[in-house]
Amino acid sequence: MKLFVIDWSKDATTPLLDLCKQHPPHKVIGFELLDGTEAYRKTGILKPDAIVVNYAAKPSHGKQTADSIHKRKLTATIPIYFINGNEEDNELVSNIGICLSEEEFRDLLES
Repeated sequence: MKLFVIDWSKDATTPLLDLCKQHPPHKVIGFELLDGTEAYRKTGILKPDAIVVNYAAKPSHGKQTADSIHKRKLTATIPIYFINGNEEDNELVSNIGICLSEEEFRDLLES
């Protein structure tokens, strides 16, 4: 599965991005760590099989970015996985994608 990872960080990598890279046959074909607009643009160009959003740090940014990607015709059918949200935030994005804990997502990658 070709993955695109969105994770808000000023670092060059994140634990979620590293996790996704460690599970072949899945392949990270792109990521964005700073800018939701860039994530929107890149997902349209790269057309991943799935988008993974860690929205624990900035839930509103993750929701807004994923909502824009989901509403775009070109990327509307790409599954979006929200990782590490709290229960309230998960309710707000349940109509956009699938909410998982990091452990559930790890299980998904390993299956």
